[in-house]
Amino acid sequence: MRSFIALEFDEKLKDKLSNIQSNIKEEAIKGSWVPYDNFHLTLKFLGDIKLEDVPKIDKSIKNICTKFNPMHLTLDRLGFFEGNENIRVLWLGTRRDTKALSTLHRRLEDEMVKIGFKRENRRFKPHITLARRVVLKKDFYELKDQLNKEMDYDFTLSKIKLMKSEEIMGKRVYTPLKSYKLKKTTTE
Repeated sequence: MRSFIALEFDEKLKDKLSNIQSNIKEEAIKGSWVPYDNFHLTLKFLGDIKLEDVPKIDKSIKNICTKFNPMHLTLDRLGFFEGNENIRVLWLGTRRDTKALSTLHRRLEDEMVKIGFKRENRRFKPHITLARRVVLKKDFYELKDQLNKEMDYDFTLSKIKLMKSEEIMGKRVYTPLKSYKLKKTTTE
């Protein structure tokens, strides 16, 4: 089953993201928009895993969560990953506890490598995907300036989820397999 590890969002943050996404849709000719329930911040894509891998993954994530406090972040900027003829991925970046976020990612990456998963070769660039394959009516940088007033939204992320990703009736559906709370129990 196709799986990934992500930081979970509460309803208030999802509402904010949905509002920003709606503003972008008004300025788009087309795009594939991330559904409200699928908003998250990916920490580690695992790819296809077997059911028997879940206990090892579970044990590693539980251990890591005891070493981290909740992450305090702020929506920072609108960005994109370029496609051939369009915006391949339209995303929001974050700021504030980014050092802790990167440390959490690195720890997860190291632990997953220990139990047999491949290390990601690309540099970790934490982002919240809003849409894919987007074609805008106006210049991206005009839209970015227009949306600046929507940024500076503070939020706290305190839960990690091991997620299953599958396509059901032509739609991407994410189902939680396990849920964890970030709660530092030791001093380092």
